[in-house]
Amino acid sequence: MDALMNTTTGGGGKPASMTSQEIADLLEKRHDDVKRSIRRLAERGTIQLPPSAEVKNHLGQSVEVYQIGERDSYVVVAQLSPEFTARLVDYWQAHKNQAQQIPTTAEAFANAFRLLADTERRQAEQTAAIAHVVERVEIVEQTAPLKAKPQNAETRSEVRRRMNRVHGLSEVIVDTVLDHTGYGIRPFAMVKNSHEDAQGSSYGVYWIRDISALFKRFASECTPHSATMVRHPIISRPFKIAKIG
Repeated sequence: MDALMNTTTGGGGKPASMTSQEIADLLEKRHDDVKRSIRRLAERGTIQLPPSAEVKNHLGQSVEVYQIGERDSYVVVAQLSPEFTARLVDYWQAHKNQAQQIPTTAEAFANAFRLLADTERRQAEQTAAIAHVVERVEIVEQTAPLKAKPQNAETRSEVRRRMNRVHGLSEVIVDTVLDHTGYGIRPFAMVKNSHEDAQGSSYGVYWIRDISALFKRFASECTPHSATMVRHPIISRPFKIAKIG
């Protein structure tokens, strides 16, 4: 512990801080690794970036060190080598007035990890908030009205007419199928209505291939009810459908 005795002292002879080099010696780690961890913790807001100073090492070379306060020293040690938290508590006990209240090893360990956990929670909340914003932007981009209907798309009115022609389905049945959540289909885009009296409105369009596949599936799921009627689980009453060739 002799290498740790150069700690800066505050009023009354009490140590105000310890250096990053002293923490490295305490944890038996490289000084560069300790400083890197301190900077990362400061970037995350877990600790404040401590002031730095130049000191001479045992070879007489100038070395930059951080001056770490007691509170932040527990966080740094908990991040790097939590098993050495007891050493850090012993260190501060050795340098404080005996009448001053000293946290136990367990208390210091718990406080340091509580700070780390709070920081990780805040980062997770920020990440979730950013993801929500990105999702909303994507939704807006996806639903921005197109200037014209794509060639291989059709409106709901066109779907009704085609499904009546192909499957003999009524408009009510077609709308029920399109709106049923179990099929998971919805307009892939909105198209701006170009009519003069549209007042900036838009309408949804579906891919023709998706609609064809959907109603082919729907027809295959129908079961006979009578000579001219069929039933389907999502329709409350029997209905007519053309024979599938």
